[in-house]
Amino acid sequence: MGHGGQRDPSEYRKITAEVFYDISRRKNGVRPCPGQGFPTDIKIECSKEIRDYPVGTKVRLDVVETDKEGSRPFLYSSYKWEHEVVE
Repeated sequence: MGHGGQRDPSEYRKITAEVFYDISRRKNGVRPCPGQGFPTDIKIECSKEIRDYPVGTKVRLDVVETDKEGSRPFLYSSYKWEHEVVE
């Protein structure tokens, strides 16, 4: 799938996520659906295309857990990676 960077491919996981309205940021965000192995309150950094879907839309996408120095952990999915709308 063309994942760049220095990560081991085994670190990437395909999960189902949903678009939600993030009150704290006043715009749509993306989070894992329940039962995906991640807390449902962890945010996913992903393409604007996904965030522009209507609230409640579910997508399958590859993610990797990461964090930036001094920030909370989050999931990352490159805007270059494919995703699939499942609902």
